[in-house]
Amino acid sequence: MISLRLMEDTMEDYRALQSWFHEPELQEFVWCDEKGEPPVSLERIIEKYGQRVKHPKDVFPYFILLNGKAIGFIQYYIQDATTIGLDMWIGRVEDRSRGYGSEGLRQMVEIIHHKHPQVKTLFIDPEVENKRAIRCYAKAGFVPEGELLGEEGAPCLMMKICFE
Repeated sequence: MISLRLMEDTMEDYRALQSWFHEPELQEFVWCDEKGEPPVSLERIIEKYGQRVKHPKDVFPYFILLNGKAIGFIQYYIQDATTIGLDMWIGRVEDRSRGYGSEGLRQMVEIIHHKHPQVKTLFIDPEVENKRAIRCYAKAGFVPEGELLGEEGAPCLMMKICFE
C-alpha cells in the first residue's frame, strides 16, 4: 500500500536520500549537487533538505512509503499564489515501473488540492529523455504542455494539471 508522510529531521531520512542519490539512474535525472560530480555528501543533503524539514515555508518534502517503508521522495513548492511545482522520484530500483510513483503523485495532488484550494495549476518538468518519469506523470493525470530548457540546460517537458 502506497502512502505519503512528511520528511522528518532524522538521520534515517537524510541517509535514505543519500542512498538514493548514489543510484546511477537518479544521478542522471535528479539533483545530486551537480551532474557529473561525485555523489552528494550527507552533510550537503542535511544542509539542503534540513531547512525544508525544520522550517517549511514554500517547499514541502514528503517520502513515498510502500507498506510503511520509504521507497521514494516527492516535494512540492509554491511558485506563486495559484501555481505549485513538484519534484519526485522512486529511489529504490526494484520499486520502479510498478505504479508506485503514479499513486504517490495522485495522493500528493489530493493533499495539495486540500491544503491549497486557491491553487489552479500544478506542474512538473521531467527531462525529455526521462521516459519513465513522463509515463508516470501522465498516469497521474499530468498533461504535456510543451518543451523548455531546464535549470541545467537540458530539454524538459512541462506537464500540468489545471483545476477550474
